[in-house]
Amino acid sequence: MRRWLKRITPDRLTLEKHWCLRRFAAVLLDRRYWIFNRSNVTRSFALGLFIAFIPPMPPLPVHLVTCALLGIYLRLNLPILFATVFVSNPFTWLPQLAGSLWVGAKLLGLDLMPFLKAISHHTFWADMNVLWPPLLLGALVLGLIAATTGYVLAQAVWRARVLYQLRRRRARSSGRCATLG
Repeated sequence: MRRWLKRITPDRLTLEKHWCLRRFAAVLLDRRYWIFNRSNVTRSFALGLFIAFIPPMPPLPVHLVTCALLGIYLRLNLPILFATVFVSNPFTWLPQLAGSLWVGAKLLGLDLMPFLKAISHHTFWADMNVLWPPLLLGALVLGLIAATTGYVLAQAVWRARVLYQLRRRRARSSGRCATLG
């Protein structure tokens, strides 16, 4: 698993030479942000899934800035964190927003159907203040669920991969012993 993850991530030195990343070379060359161990990768994966549920604001790169700041502060694996946050992309925004609105409205006991039917293109931004509370609550709840599920799944996948490698190594070593004996 570690070899595969290292193979798909860019080299630190390649990133250091990139023109827009030169100022951040000290951070990029710090080993703590590139370590591929179970604890670091699974926590990065879970945090990336949580950040992915922040409601998107297209002109602002909210997800990437949040990933960078929290990843550096918590000393997480930056490549895994950035890759995971791309679960939220222009193709998934609409289902994420609809799901967050639905969950938030259910938790707050609101019926948004009459409101959503009355929204027009002209009054959308004026009526947006009614949608923010259920949207943010739903995004928080779905983000926590996704992060928890992602953490448990990442731990299970990592553990299964380690057991598979161990069994394969034992089978190879017992095969060598049988041919020598």
